[in-house]
Amino acid sequence: MVGIGSVAQFVDLRREVERLRTENARLGRLLELRGQDTSAAPEQLSAPVELPGLVTMASPTHDKLALFADRFRARTDVYAMRWNNVRTGAAGYRTLGFTRT
Repeated sequence: MVGIGSVAQFVDLRREVERLRTENARLGRLLELRGQDTSAAPEQLSAPVELPGLVTMASPTHDKLALFADRFRARTDVYAMRWNNVRTGAAGYRTLGFTRT
């Protein structure tokens, strides 16, 4: 059964969606007035890169960087961060997303 809070949340979300659609239409009209293209950008598909087989911890740095660059080719807002677990001795990298200004 759906509670009253869920219905209220749904109504609020529908209002927000409509507000955002109205705002997008307004911004699109402003861009058209300036002569700028308002069509959506095409999807960026990753082109295959020749990688040297399996990349392991023993692989050269160049191969590791090539693998990372291939995996995150279209993501200019993602960066690697090194992590270490002192207790277990485990280490590795994780990705972080940043908003650059």
